[in-house]
Formats: sequence, structure tokens, C-alpha cells
Amino acid sequence: MTYYYIYLELGKPQYTLPNKAKLLEFIKFQIDGFAVDMMSLGWNSYFVDNPEIQMMIDMLERVKADLLSRGSHITVQELQSIISDDDFFKNFISERPFPVSEQIKIIDALIQLLKGTWEYTNYSMEVDY
Repeated sequence: MTYYYIYLELGKPQYTLPNKAKLLEFIKFQIDGFAVDMMSLGWNSYFVDNPEIQMMIDMLERVKADLLSRGSHITVQELQSIISDDDFFKNFISERPFPVSEQIKIIDALIQLLKGTWEYTNYSMEVDY
């Protein structure tokens, strides 16, 4: 689900990454359920210099602000509107709203990874849903 919100924001024209089309394709692959139970970025092959990294950080900050504007939960109706080929995801999201705080936790971790401020050696993250 986090990929979906990143995908929406990154698709906007102000993000001018050299490999943007390939990155969006990679993210859509994830949205469609071809990588189950994990979030694998592999972004280091899509951008390497500081302006591109800063652009991604700025983009994630906008995703975070957008998620925060939704209130405490992402509604079941909104979750069901996410277009995906992933049948498991479609069944999973039909049960209850998703806490925005858990999405923010993921976005904050991604920002820390990009900034190089991630303090942990364990890259696993429990999402409370």
C-alpha cells in the first residue's frame, strides 16, 4: 500500500529522475503483488547523486503530508479503490481501515535510509494492522 502512494506522487511531472519510467514500472510491479510480504526498494540503481536523492526525500515528505491529511486511518473504501492485480491484497484490504501512523512509520524509515541516518542493523519492520 505504501508503494501505491509513492507511485501516485512520483508520477507527477515535477519529478524528473533520469530513470523515472523504469522506477515507476518497478513500483507498479510491487503494487501488483509480485513481491509478497516485503518492501524491496532497489532504488540505488535508479538514482545515485545528491540532487536525485534529495528529490526522492522531498517526494516522500509530500507523500507523508498527503497521508497525514487523511486523518487517523485510510478508509476501506479508499483502500478498495487501489488498482492492483494482487488478489491477496484485494481480500486483505476489505476488512478494516489502515492506520495512517503505520504508513508514516514506513515513509519515515525510507527517508532515513535515503538520508543515511538509519540507525538500525535490522531492516525488518513490524506494521501493526
